[in-house]
Amino acid sequence: MKKQQIGVVGAGVIGLSSAILIQEVCPGSEVTIIADKFSPDTTSDVAGGFWEPHLLGNWEPHLLGNTPQERIRRWSQATWDHLAGLAHSQHASEVGACLVSGYTLSPAKLERPPHWDQVIGFREVSQEEMARFPGVKSGFFYTTVMIEVKNYLPWLMKRFKDRGGRVLQKRLSSLMELSGQYDIVVNCSGVEAQHLVNDPSIYPVRGQIIRVKAPWLKHFLIVTSENPEYVDGYILPGAQQVVLGGIEQAGDWDLQHRDADREYLWKTCTRLLPCLQNAEIVRDWTGLRPVRSAVRLEVEYLQSGDRYLTVIHNYGHGGSGVTLHWGCAKEVAEVLKREQTQGRQILSKL
Repeated sequence: MKKQQIGVVGAGVIGLSSAILIQEVCPGSEVTIIADKFSPDTTSDVAGGFWEPHLLGNWEPHLLGNTPQERIRRWSQATWDHLAGLAHSQHASEVGACLVSGYTLSPAKLERPPHWDQVIGFREVSQEEMARFPGVKSGFFYTTVMIEVKNYLPWLMKRFKDRGGRVLQKRLSSLMELSGQYDIVVNCSGVEAQHLVNDPSIYPVRGQIIRVKAPWLKHFLIVTSENPEYVDGYILPGAQQVVLGGIEQAGDWDLQHRDADREYLWKTCTRLLPCLQNAEIVRDWTGLRPVRSAVRLEVEYLQSGDRYLTVIHNYGHGGSGVTLHWGCAKEVAEVLKREQTQGRQILSKL
């Protein structure tokens, strides 16, 4: 029997995980990843690799639009289980997966976040702990999981290829270019969906980070800010490097590093943790978070003239791509399996 041809558009963490789980759930399919950029040049390569739903100080979804909390929790829990499993497995050193403890702090009173019971050892910080950080009035301490994305993406790609997956480097101007070549296309194109499917509700939120070597640093630190362009200052020590970040600039497509942003990050993070002043700077990274009115995970039937294409969308994860990727990929694979057996039409929710 001829294998059904599945095309996955996008080679970041969303696309790679979707392709792998389609291989697992739908073994009768032949899967091809189509992208113009691969690691180390994807948006995912800029990610801090830190598991935590991206929320505001009031714990409303941040950069996730109106995505229901129930979906965020389901997707993030599946991803936690996957990443924590990697951190305890023989693959931990290869992918840079580890458990890491630390603080989320704020100059305002924080309520307990909705994911408090998904992490390990969640507790409120004491007055003595807060006294170490300037201007802090409340916060929490807990353990979560991190992954070195620059290691994780090549590991996922090898896993995909070892199972017979194919790769095609190509820049698309429209998903309809794939009509007639693939039975089903999974759209994991991130912010590029703006032109690939003419989705006006997705836009970039620019981020810039600094990666440093500071092996003495063992705890993460996230501090909220009142500046809308610098919503969070964060210091995330991974298995190999420490990520310094906190810049969010909506509607900005510029991928060039900016000295002013670098200076802000360095001053903010070294003020919070003076021990970083002697850290060795590895490099700057800039990327575009794909932000949308809500994460789009649904089936759509496209038509252009006499050409048809079945698409499963999986994009718009904002700053939570790593946190949600495995759970979303599992749902994509399940939707694709149902689509293969039923083929029923689901209306688009653009």
